[in-house]
Amino acid sequence: MRIAVCENTQAAVERLRGWIEQYCLLYQLSADVQCFLTAEAFSGCKGRFDVAFVGFGGNTGFLQARMLRERDHSCRIILLDDTQQFAVQGVRIHCTDFILRPVEFRHIVRSMGLATAGGMR
Repeated sequence: MRIAVCENTQAAVERLRGWIEQYCLLYQLSADVQCFLTAEAFSGCKGRFDVAFVGFGGNTGFLQARMLRERDHSCRIILLDDTQQFAVQGVRIHCTDFILRPVEFRHIVRSMGLATAGGMR
């Protein structure tokens, strides 16, 4: 399973990556986690992802999630933000989940459970 982690800071990327890898180890899932610190790097990536945690924040994060949805209808998108402003818009682009910061391991467990439901193992 290919997973994208998109965040603005190295610390946030590493924290999410660690939690995702911990989840995958617990549930015996094979995962290739790729991290992106900028919207430009993420939008320039031509590969497909099974799951994408998009947390660049504000309009940037939502626009990246929307562009991802337009090019890949099957990717499970988890939108992360500091406010609930984009939660409803995330539903409109069929995001799998929305995480309101601060992110905790239990949020990753819920989101990964939703993203892997339906046989993505």
